[in-house]
Amino acid sequence: MSDVREIRKLILKVSWPMIVSELTESLYSLADTFFVSKLGKESLAGVGVATHLSWLLFGLTSLFSVGSLIYVAQAYGAGKIEKARTALGTVLPVTLLVTIPTAILVILRSETLISLLAGEKELEVVREGALYLGIRVIGLPIMAVAICFDASLRAVGATKYSMVAMVTSALLNVVLDPIMIFGLLGFPRMGVAGAALATVLSIAYTIPITLLFLKRLNLLPILRFDKEILLRLVTVGVPVFVERLIFSIGNTFYIAVIARCGATAMAAHQVGIRIESLIFMPGFAFSIAASSLVGQSVGAGKYSLAKRVGYEVSKVALIYMTLLGVAVALFSRNLAYPFSSDEEVLDLAAIYLVLAGLSEPGLALSMVLGGAVRGAGNTVVPLVINAACLYLIRVAPSLALVHYLGVVGAWIAMAIDVYVRGLLVLVVYAKFYERLVKKLV
Repeated sequence: MSDVREIRKLILKVSWPMIVSELTESLYSLADTFFVSKLGKESLAGVGVATHLSWLLFGLTSLFSVGSLIYVAQAYGAGKIEKARTALGTVLPVTLLVTIPTAILVILRSETLISLLAGEKELEVVREGALYLGIRVIGLPIMAVAICFDASLRAVGATKYSMVAMVTSALLNVVLDPIMIFGLLGFPRMGVAGAALATVLSIAYTIPITLLFLKRLNLLPILRFDKEILLRLVTVGVPVFVERLIFSIGNTFYIAVIARCGATAMAAHQVGIRIESLIFMPGFAFSIAASSLVGQSVGAGKYSLAKRVGYEVSKVALIYMTLLGVAVALFSRNLAYPFSSDEEVLDLAAIYLVLAGLSEPGLALSMVLGGAVRGAGNTVVPLVINAACLYLIRVAPSLALVHYLGVVGAWIAMAIDVYVRGLLVLVVYAKFYERLVKKLV
């Protein structure tokens, strides 16, 4: 029993700063939504479409950041600090080589990409979305570097440093949003372009501050190319990248289904998912905590302890996300009210929040135990489960259900998907964990 208490203390010590970080990120996403909503539902819908397309692009960062987190966690657990520093120094230039050309291509084709999702008839939505995306994607290389630095902080359990960077970045974004969107303090009124620029500047701010924290931890990158380390990072990172790419493409199809239900449906989805982020963003914190703590235990050769840690993190996340999910479902319309004056948007957003709130237990299991499996060095299994569930249970049924239930049909498919996914990950973790472990260092 005392061992369980010690594990839970460690989980809370590592997790709470990340929960604060993710909640703060949710709050500044909500701030974006709140300020953009004042520009009209077409602007809100356009930013919603562009944001989901951005997630597809930002999945590129996982090609190296997740491998860095897992490798650094295992190296730290094994006491091999120089290997952790070399891994970070190896991955940074490669990350920039991948993300910079991608950003340039997207900037040149932003309007075409948005129109593929929103439909050519929604001219205002396409215009606003393309404007937002073209500026937001400038931050792709910046975000890639920032995420690699932050992943290293989280990998060694220095989550308070990560929290400081995230909270101050979010506060900066909240200050810059109204100034740039509405043209305050002598700045020109930029509309949705201002929202995108505020986000890019806020992310860029985190790079120097995380470098300072890495220096304090003696984890500054050693700019030395190590082919063997890069190969191991890529071996772990590619399945995660493929998983996120597959998920992002599937989610893009899913968003296209919703967007073609009209600007009202898309605006309601944008409001709903931003409010739901108050639950699932902390879920990412628990997932990263599971990857970090399980990875450290595997690096130290303590495989049975690693499995117990995964279970304990999932229990804490399950309680947290379930309670918040029920609260969001109960107060759905009240939560949506500040983000729109359109009654149709409010009604639909409330329905979304009820369905999403009640599906949080399944989401908690899939996120956290999936993170635990990745921390153990296996990134293929979460890829297979997530891809199969997304396409077979969410995307395909939503295409049929929207014809009978409108956008609500797509949201029902989403709720079923997360429950099936959570149960599958739980069964795999319970039955096959020992076969999944792969030591990298």
